[in-house]
Amino acid sequence: MPLNRYSRRHKRTFGKKKPEPKVFLEEHRVPPKPTSYYTKMKGRCRFCGILIRKKDGKTNTRRSWHKECIDEYTYIYHPSETRKRLYKRDKGQCASCGIIKPRKSKIFKERWHVDHIKPLWEQKGKRFKEIDLGYWREDNLQTLCTQCHSTKTSKEATLRAKLKKESDETTNTKNNT
Repeated sequence: MPLNRYSRRHKRTFGKKKPEPKVFLEEHRVPPKPTSYYTKMKGRCRFCGILIRKKDGKTNTRRSWHKECIDEYTYIYHPSETRKRLYKRDKGQCASCGIIKPRKSKIFKERWHVDHIKPLWEQKGKRFKEIDLGYWREDNLQTLCTQCHSTKTSKEATLRAKLKKESDETTNTKNNT
């Protein structure tokens, strides 16, 4: 269950048309919303698209979310909820070096960072049907201190640059022959 319930501060989108989908995922930091999110049908979950049933088996037309789905949606699409739950889970302890950081700090070096174990750039450029929401779920997130996060990010950037260089070289080789 999220620490804050879904409230007015979140954008109201029930019954609105889904924006025109782009072929490729340009902004890889935020996953695309599922097609069922933009439904006008009451009684169907906006996250998973499955009918919401009452205890007697009838469709519950007064609800638009399963309890588990609203928790998962809030966790994936609202970074403040993600940070709260991750801090509650890890208690601010860095997964790499074990240093404990405070929940909030104005000093940059004293802050803790949310890090994706499998980097999000692996999802960039994929079609909507190819995207794996597991990249945004709790089991792919870890708490890191500023120094460990910088080190990990620089290693990933080096790897990404190397992969890009190799793909550019293979593309140039194919074009020259």
